[in-house]
Amino acid sequence: MNLTPELCHAARILARIDRARLAAESGLAEDRIAAFEEGTGEPGDSMREKLQTTLEALGIVFLPEEAEGGIGVRLKFTESETRRILNWEGEGGRANEDDVV
Repeated sequence: MNLTPELCHAARILARIDRARLAAESGLAEDRIAAFEEGTGEPGDSMREKLQTTLEALGIVFLPEEAEGGIGVRLKFTESETRRILNWEGEGGRANEDDVV
């Protein structure tokens, strides 16, 4: 699937994050994300992939174009599930490697 500026913007709004948060989560420059969403900048494939991967990690599902309808976005989790996941991830503590083989 090819991430479009409109899909990126819609996904960000659906995930309730601003460009600054998307930039921080993805490691991309906020001004490059703004230029992409506004249609004034053309990102490379790696930037599109990084944006899509980051948005998916934030609970966005990208819907492919099918006979029944066009492309789109939706939330993978409900709002309360997303809040709980974010709380779990923010509980802190040092992550250790597993001893499982």
